[in-house]
Amino acid sequence: FIIPLALIVYGAKRILGKEKKRIHLPGVILLSLTAPILVSLVVDTFNIHTEVSPGGFIGKETSNIFIRFISLPGAYIFTIGLFLSAVIMLLPDPLPETAKRLFKNRKREPKKTGVKVVDSPSSEPPSTTNEEVFLAPARPSVPHPDTPPSGHASNDLSRYRLPRIELLSVHERPEKPGKDELLEQAEILEAKLRDFNITGKVTQVHPGPVVTMYEFEPAPGIKISKIVSLADDLGRAMGGLSVRISPIPGKTPLGIEVPNKKRGVVALREIVGSESFKKSYSKLTLAVGMDIYGRAIVSDLTRMPHLLVAGTTGSGKSVAINSMIMSILYKARPDEVKMLMIDPKLLELSAYDGIPHLLAPVVTNPKDATIALKKMVIEMERRYRLIAEEGRRNIENYNLRVSDDEKLPYIVIIIDELADLMFTASKEVEDSIVRLAQMARASGIHLIVATQRPSVDVITGIIKANFPTRMAFQVSTKVDSRTILDTQGAEQLIGRGDMLLMMPGARLVRIHGAYVSEDEIRNVTNFIKSQASPDYSLFESMEIEPQSEGGSSDEERDELYQKVIEFGSSKGEISISSIQRKFKIGYNRAARIMQLLEEDGLVGPHRGAGKPRDFLG
Repeated sequence: FIIPLALIVYGAKRILGKEKKRIHLPGVILLSLTAPILVSLVVDTFNIHTEVSPGGFIGKETSNIFIRFISLPGAYIFTIGLFLSAVIMLLPDPLPETAKRLFKNRKREPKKTGVKVVDSPSSEPPSTTNEEVFLAPARPSVPHPDTPPSGHASNDLSRYRLPRIELLSVHERPEKPGKDELLEQAEILEAKLRDFNITGKVTQVHPGPVVTMYEFEPAPGIKISKIVSLADDLGRAMGGLSVRISPIPGKTPLGIEVPNKKRGVVALREIVGSESFKKSYSKLTLAVGMDIYGRAIVSDLTRMPHLLVAGTTGSGKSVAINSMIMSILYKARPDEVKMLMIDPKLLELSAYDGIPHLLAPVVTNPKDATIALKKMVIEMERRYRLIAEEGRRNIENYNLRVSDDEKLPYIVIIIDELADLMFTASKEVEDSIVRLAQMARASGIHLIVATQRPSVDVITGIIKANFPTRMAFQVSTKVDSRTILDTQGAEQLIGRGDMLLMMPGARLVRIHGAYVSEDEIRNVTNFIKSQASPDYSLFESMEIEPQSEGGSSDEERDELYQKVIEFGSSKGEISISSIQRKFKIGYNRAARIMQLLEEDGLVGPHRGAGKPRDFLG
């Protein structure tokens, strides 16, 4: 009954696709003949009496013939020889290779008992950066609707709902390498290092979705710099892999990061669905990706407060920007966060055109981008005036004091290719970006700037000095890596979302960026567009005009002047911020109107920051 059962199991595995190799028919036939004969010989030798011969009719009769002609010992030798030949035929590899592998595994087991394979994301790796980089205080989760809202888009946000996680796709991952494979790779790594006169041992192995990190503890007297300098040579010795070697903060071993043979995809859905993302209260929470330990990494843009992204074409830079935009859309309503997108490449950000979170349509012309950045500087100054009038220091405290209608949304400026803007109007663009980077944090304006040319003529020293948080994808040279990170390492990345993140006051962290497809972006943006339409009135009200000089004649008076007088008469008091809110105009224009009212004697004296002036008209 064993042979039919084995054939049934083999057939089932073939049908399910789990068995790729074809069965060795001669070996199966020989095994099915010799096994019953061997069983019958054992029964006859020990005089075991049974009603039915365990070897069957063929086994019993054949064994009797062998005993009659070549005696019992000869029958044993002949039958066992045929049986072993059948077993060798059925082995997946030739006998010498099988024996060599078995001997090697047996020899290795006692040697590698000290190696610990850490395969759980819950295990605590050494701290590589401040915890507040990744996590923020918890808040109650926002309920998601079961179905998208029906009806046409409107500007009523009272029924607005954040996107559901089901709009994002699930991506299958290849199986992780087994423990035996990891131990074997650790042994190979030690052997290759010995070839370079580096002795030591691997103490722990951390398999991740894209790379596996081996903690290598060098022998006493070996300099770390000597091992780090061998990264390229070690990569070539291990089959052309891009190996990265770096110290592990808080531990004596070095971290040797080796790419996996089968790379996994870190889906955005995994990060958005993680506890770290759900517990973050910030409206500008960014889903970054997964670290080499398999933990979800999220960050808060308000604490960065600006992000500089660089990497070659195809390294995953644009996908990372899409993931960050999508994560903000999963956290914030249109009245909580506004975005200004500048996309000179006309490729990546056009998918978001028409969502209600936009401050203006996606800007694609470099000259229009220069004007848009200048408007953002004006908006920053306007916000500082409003915050000062309320006696507050930042946008968070300001929004806590004013009514819902007067709250200021965060503004995220996203520039997908800085090089195109710098080559068109470098001085104006640099001045606007630097001024925003230096001052805009407290006003709630944040920058995400990306470039595929991390050269000094694009990322100037003054720009880099005001972007303490930097994200580097694969670059071509060590010089480019130093330009973006002030250190080498980015040239050893393997592309497709593999990145190094540098936070203020923390060490570099290697992260595998979250992947989001075009279909997922389309699903989320369509869901959002069905609920609300964009409102560009705030951006259009921002005016770039020179300050007025001297007095103002009747011809120079603002067309809103009479309406402002009527507004002040009805209220009995007036301020620059109230004029801005009422008539949706910029700070400069409102300040000029207030100056005209003062010249005409229609307002009382200034009473201090945050207090309106009496209207005397």
